[in-house]
Amino acid sequence: MFVLQANIQIEDNTFYQVNNVSIVKSVDLLSDTAEIKLPMSALFGNKEVGFERKQLEQEIKSGDKVSITLAYKDVIETEEFIGYVRWVKPNVPTITIECEDAVYLIRQKQINKNFGKTTLTEVLNFIVEGTGVELAADIPEVNFDKFLLKNVNGAQALEKIKDEYGLFIFMDDDNKLFAGLRQTKNIGQTELYNVYKNVVSHDLRFRRAEDVRISLKVVGIKKDNTKVEVIVGDTDGEQRTLYKYNISDKAQLEKIGEAELSDFKYTGYEGTITSFLAPFITRGWSAEIEDKNYPDRTGKYFVPKVTTTFGTGGARRKIELGTKL
Repeated sequence: MFVLQANIQIEDNTFYQVNNVSIVKSVDLLSDTAEIKLPMSALFGNKEVGFERKQLEQEIKSGDKVSITLAYKDVIETEEFIGYVRWVKPNVPTITIECEDAVYLIRQKQINKNFGKTTLTEVLNFIVEGTGVELAADIPEVNFDKFLLKNVNGAQALEKIKDEYGLFIFMDDDNKLFAGLRQTKNIGQTELYNVYKNVVSHDLRFRRAEDVRISLKVVGIKKDNTKVEVIVGDTDGEQRTLYKYNISDKAQLEKIGEAELSDFKYTGYEGTITSFLAPFITRGWSAEIEDKNYPDRTGKYFVPKVTTTFGTGGARRKIELGTKL
């Protein structure tokens, strides 16, 4: 029987009991988020000075630092989230505290900047300058002949890079800002899931490559930020987009697209699995799926998203499966 433990630090206040916690981490989202539900009031103080009951709505404010550690006593203890309070929403008999990782700090910065010839690293350095956020070391080399940021905050600037250039941007496990390809973090980190042992529930569906229809748009981005597009695969299939840099030749883009189609048209599982708090896994890792009834279906899958919940109903991790590795 697992004994649940929580240690939630909000500025100088520590809470060991919580109604519910939900943490979402995804390589497809700009920021990791957490939602904490606590009673409306709590006792503050100690035996020496005495205790006083206070309304949490008055004690917790936007910008407060947050750390969430979750555990099964004597089994697993992990700091699951580090960030800042973004909103406090009172709702009797609980309050909801919405939190965001260090992108919260970047969001506070207002930006007006017209870059000439520059690089992705230089643009990102300007966006995070003065926020206290550091860049990851493995930012890819991407060149721009020009780049304009007008009347946006830092988070909106990052979203522009994500949307227009197909890069994945998020705070990595070292709490540094990463920008790059989707499956280049946490390479080699794998957790094993057996559907009859450490999986609580799942909605896995087994598909065959020949049954999957994909329409893949390959976008070539030139140094001056202009784009060339080609489409390969099944015109009536599920639409996906792939970005390539400093390539403008359509024939070359088509060859790249045809080669990449195999990543999307694979034989294997799709869907989600739900486990207990242990074992630990996070976005960017890979999950190896085993089923004793179908041993030939064993395979590893990229994990783009993990949602962790903790509260009176227990603790769970919902793991989304991406492409087969």
